[in-house]
Amino acid sequence: MRTGVELFIQNMTGLGFETLLEAELVIYKVVALDGAYTGRPVETGVAIGELEAWPHVPPHWLHFPGSVRFSQTNSQPSPKSGWLMHSRQITGWGDAQAGIAWASHVRAVLSEAVA
Repeated sequence: MRTGVELFIQNMTGLGFETLLEAELVIYKVVALDGAYTGRPVETGVAIGELEAWPHVPPHWLHFPGSVRFSQTNSQPSPKSGWLMHSRQITGWGDAQAGIAWASHVRAVLSEAVA
């Protein structure tokens, strides 16, 4: 049986995202569709510990470089130096495949970035 981390990496890789394990995070780049980073790839990550129940339970925290800023956010230092983790709740996947729903969630949050 595969772990949640393995399934997450498999899902994201299958969608064309290159993943990297670093600082207890799975890191990958997402191209922003709107906001301050429109059209640019932005590194983001999710904590390995939050992926234990993947794909049954969505992770809560989104990790971004400290340069990615939001007008309103609840943030804490990330395990990755110079990064912050931002609290964003997603209640479920709906009818979408979990990896697609997660990437869409990250893009939606990233569209709120002001710098």
